[in-house]
Amino acid sequence: MTQFGSPAEWIDFLESQVPTIVGLVVGAWEAMPPPAGNELEDRVSEALCRILRQSRESRDLPFQIHPQLVELDPTAGEDQGRMDIVFLPLVNREDIYFCLECKRINVREADGVRPYFAEYVSYGILRFVRGQYARSVRYGGMLAFVLDGDVPSAVAGVEGNITARRTELGMAAPGQFRPSAIRPADNRLRETAHSRGSDPAPFVIQHLFMAGDPKTPLRPPPPPKKPAKTKKKKAAAKPKAKKPNKGQP
Repeated sequence: MTQFGSPAEWIDFLESQVPTIVGLVVGAWEAMPPPAGNELEDRVSEALCRILRQSRESRDLPFQIHPQLVELDPTAGEDQGRMDIVFLPLVNREDIYFCLECKRINVREADGVRPYFAEYVSYGILRFVRGQYARSVRYGGMLAFVLDGDVPSAVAGVEGNITARRTELGMAAPGQFRPSAIRPADNRLRETAHSRGSDPAPFVIQHLFMAGDPKTPLRPPPPPKKPAKTKKKKAAAKPKAKKPNKGQP
């Protein structure tokens, strides 16, 4: 007899909540002030996490929302990964959660726009495929901060990298995005399915491409570090001349 709250039931429940989670994330992004065109990834994800925690809708869900969470027991051969935002159901299992991995795309810098499409794949999608993230569940999320606001170019750039690495990513040909089954009419969302080892069930990733404002100012560069002060060595004291003893010439 299956007990209520078993891991299998929680996994099924979590899957049923993915559309709600995706909707919360989209709403939180739209409510957040646009970040600087070259803002740091951690600062954007932490600001988004604060808004998610404060939303009335998230308070009604049986989840805890954590930033920068580390799963203590990753897949054998994989390093521990620090996950950006995690929706953790109220179950005593650290491996059952919905992970939202965040990456910057089309970062605006003073000398031009840096795409970071390859990093999105290498340090995001592949971590799911290899089981470094979310190895016990069947779904995860990638959140792209498109800091120059050009979502179509970001989608195309990431897709090109996915297609080139589809075998490594466990994807069937042609290795391309498909419309999100959750919000098929939303052009900011895409979906990919991946095989992971001997697991017959595909691992499905929801990709959210959220646009920044191309007019926001850039984050100023950090001030230059002051050179460390070096202590001046004291000159060695000259030995004092010995006074001649009385009676000596």
